[in-house]
Amino acid sequence: MHRATPSRLSWLFLFVLNLSGCEPRQHLVEQHLLEFGTIIEITMITGDLIHAEHLLTEIEHRLSIHREQWHAWEDSDLTRFNTALLQNSTAQVPASLAPLLQLSQDYYDATRGLFNPALGKLIAAYGFHGREADMSMVAAIRRDIPGMHNLKIDSEIAVSSNPHLQIDLGGIAKGYAVGLISRYLDDNGIDHYIINAGGDMAIAGNRFGRPWRIGIQNPFAPGVVASLEIEGKHNLFTSGNYERQYRRGKNRAHHIIDPRNGEPATGQSSATVLSNDPVRADVAATALMINGFQGHRELARSLDIEDFIVIGESREIVVSGTLADKIKIAVSWPTTIIN
Repeated sequence: MHRATPSRLSWLFLFVLNLSGCEPRQHLVEQHLLEFGTIIEITMITGDLIHAEHLLTEIEHRLSIHREQWHAWEDSDLTRFNTALLQNSTAQVPASLAPLLQLSQDYYDATRGLFNPALGKLIAAYGFHGREADMSMVAAIRRDIPGMHNLKIDSEIAVSSNPHLQIDLGGIAKGYAVGLISRYLDDNGIDHYIINAGGDMAIAGNRFGRPWRIGIQNPFAPGVVASLEIEGKHNLFTSGNYERQYRRGKNRAHHIIDPRNGEPATGQSSATVLSNDPVRADVAATALMINGFQGHRELARSLDIEDFIVIGESREIVVSGTLADKIKIAVSWPTTIIN
């Protein structure tokens, strides 16, 4: 194993495996990058290490650019856009944000508002941007909760009709970025890989002729709730209340806000979605995390999702029939299969 010099919490691991016969040696290459508030692990199988190093360097460069475009509270295209909206109720839409804003509006409509990137100011008021919680601000925003319907975009000009509207792309940017990396690897001849962004994964091909083995995290303790073996092109995304949280009195607050009441969502501990589209998987996992036990059938239909699993706060499981056929559940919790 060879370890390259770190760069911005970046490690490169090379695992060399010799295949039988006269086939060229194939290498398992891994790199870890810190972006979007999580470690992004890229694993690929290739016979050309120089090519792999070039690809990974370019991916790191592109991710750093996206951070400067989409970050929700550090200086970025997004924070400058939000500042303009706050000061003037109108802003020019930069090209770096246009596709994400359009997707955000589309999925806001498809989920009837459950997926709502307009809640950035509320998320900040709860203290998830590294500041103390401001519960008086939380109360003010909850009296007039903004939605993507309050943002109108025409000819690259955005107009906000709610002073509390602030865009936070955290529920969609990771899926969008993972999709871009996946497409870049596809276009450059890499057929077998996993992109793992804090448990959100794009998967392609196989691992030296065998399926990739993937675990679904237990939201209550180290370990997995279920596992599955995957070959080919898939995206597996999870949203959970264990990712970003803090204690508020005797209660635990987390960053996945139910836009119907402005409070952290309750009832679900995690939701996982398997899809051919990373953005749809990202959005669907968030929406199911907010309303997965009551609204799973309607949400699945509205987002064209077949494969999902929702884990409740009381350690109960709801899983779609199509995903139940693909996974091996590793716990003995009460399980309902939805057909």
